[in-house]
Amino acid sequence: MCRTTGSGGSGRQDDRRGERRMSATTDPRVRRTRAVVVTTALGLLAERGIAGTTIEAVAERSGVAKTTIYRHWDGQAALVFDAFDSIRRPPEDPDTGTLRGDLTDLLTGLAAALSEGAAAGLWFALVEAAERDPDLAALHRREAEARHGVILRVIRRGIGRGELPADTDPAEVLDLLAGPLFYRRATSGAPVDRSFAQRMVERVLRAYAP
Repeated sequence: MCRTTGSGGSGRQDDRRGERRMSATTDPRVRRTRAVVVTTALGLLAERGIAGTTIEAVAERSGVAKTTIYRHWDGQAALVFDAFDSIRRPPEDPDTGTLRGDLTDLLTGLAAALSEGAAAGLWFALVEAAERDPDLAALHRREAEARHGVILRVIRRGIGRGELPADTDPAEVLDLLAGPLFYRRATSGAPVDRSFAQRMVERVLRAYAP
């Protein structure tokens, strides 16, 4: 796997990815090839996890030559980045007017994503892979920040409106809300559904009631 290290390496990798995307938008053949490779990578990620989604495996299944794949991606990590980008849908701020309404909307959306979404299995595979690969660790941090940013903003807004105490730690509230959903999805096999998400919202709000 070709890696970059440090902040400078990450920046160069982002620049190269940006250049490749620009070229992909101007050549229909390139767009088609990239789409085939990314779709194949997503299928392999779902079946085999990140460790099994090698450039060789993608080339064999997609019929696209390894040399062609390497012209567009530096290696496995870069391809996994783009595969995640193709399905990533960060939540939108519901702004219902109340903290309870906002958190219920966001947490039920997370419950649905963990139960039904295409990215659910990939999130857990990414957590495991991030322990071994610094590039994938960077991807994991980016994905977490994208998911968490909206919830943190909603919590801070609730603090500002007096719906939570002024000294509330937004990150702690996030952990208490999302943690049970991820734990249940990963370990118990019990349903991660709307009802469970709503109960978590109510319990956390009661715990923090001013």
